[in-house]
Amino acid sequence: MDFADLSRPFVIAHRGGSLQVPEHTMEGYRFAVGQGLAVIEQDVSTLADGGLGVMHDGTVDRMTTSTGNVADHTSACWKRLDIDASATLGGGWPDGLRPPLFEEVLTEFGNRVLLCAEAKSGDAMGPMIDALERHGVSPASVLLQSFALADCRLARSRGWDVIWLGSTDVARASAEDIGWIGPPASRVTSSLCTAAHAAGIEVACYTVNRRHQRDAVITHGVDAIFSDDPLYVTGDAGRRTSDLFARQVWQPGMLPDTSRGRFHPDDSSWGLDVSDTVHSTLLGFLAPPDPQTFTLQLDVRLDQLWGDGCTSGGFVFLSTDDHPYRPSSGASPGADGYLFLLRGDGNLDVRRVDEGVPTTLASSTGGTAPRPGTYVRLRIIVTASGLSFARTDTRTGTLTVADATHRSVPTVHLGSASAGVRFKNVVFT
Repeated sequence: MDFADLSRPFVIAHRGGSLQVPEHTMEGYRFAVGQGLAVIEQDVSTLADGGLGVMHDGTVDRMTTSTGNVADHTSACWKRLDIDASATLGGGWPDGLRPPLFEEVLTEFGNRVLLCAEAKSGDAMGPMIDALERHGVSPASVLLQSFALADCRLARSRGWDVIWLGSTDVARASAEDIGWIGPPASRVTSSLCTAAHAAGIEVACYTVNRRHQRDAVITHGVDAIFSDDPLYVTGDAGRRTSDLFARQVWQPGMLPDTSRGRFHPDDSSWGLDVSDTVHSTLLGFLAPPDPQTFTLQLDVRLDQLWGDGCTSGGFVFLSTDDHPYRPSSGASPGADGYLFLLRGDGNLDVRRVDEGVPTTLASSTGGTAPRPGTYVRLRIIVTASGLSFARTDTRTGTLTVADATHRSVPTVHLGSASAGVRFKNVVFT
């Protein structure tokens, strides 16, 4: 397949899909390709001996157990670096992975996968093109990238398509025969896309990880989208009806509203550590079979409480879309839905959330505080006209609320309110 064959808009796996896989690793690229993703991105820098290393940062500090500048490493010592994937992802990926050389990427993926390679260092574009030509990679299967106009000119002079990153200058791109501009998503407008298309230029925006952002830039008319969570953004993340925390790996759309949480291998759960504030995580891979009428059941464990049992606990936020829920920083624009809270004292709250601001609709009394280290089974029922919320492990009464302000509420967020919380056995019916 060539880039010309892709239907627009298409999604580019930014760094290979860094919210799901160890970024810029051969293992991560293989996983992305195995998911059916058509385009993978590389960030390429020149090494001390003229080799080309693939890594996003200018130093190796964030991604590896070593320190120092990328440019100070030779190709030989580059392959001895250790990527501590469990530290950077916190899931089930092994440590001991190695950053690749660009030559390795071309050997395995050239002419088999569409590549979108950025010249990360100022002297990388020429050697990147040399490597592509040496490996016989078809220019139709590659989009080069750079923030530097000089790099874009070099790519075009040698017959390669290129994205001028950061630019919204349609007239200059047209004059330079540059076929793509790559603005940040926040600068994409309908008028920009219209002007670019009129000049024969396509628009690839960065970096889009949520579907409500995707919908906005698609409405404006973009042709491609860079995403750290490409499977979720494409809409192909499977609707899962059973808990997947046992795999201890990040699922598509498992994004931090405020925190991403961590996995607990001792009981195959996932959760959020205790803090003095409210944290929330989107679980985009979970969705009800029917977003208008469904039952959600899950097990919740409260390990620690920062505050009193009346205000702290674990919660489920069911929302109309995937706007982030960030209550600790004030209102969360676009976050509408219902919050279901298991309090530390064992009682339940149901709150309607309007633009991120919660209003209590119902609360129970006389609940029994969960025993430390044990799970409580919760059941939430959503119908067209109302909601119900119950603990199935006690005789605590069911909260029933007649409210249909927000429908449908297909999007799940799990969170903690001044508490350490674990979740498992999440099931929709």
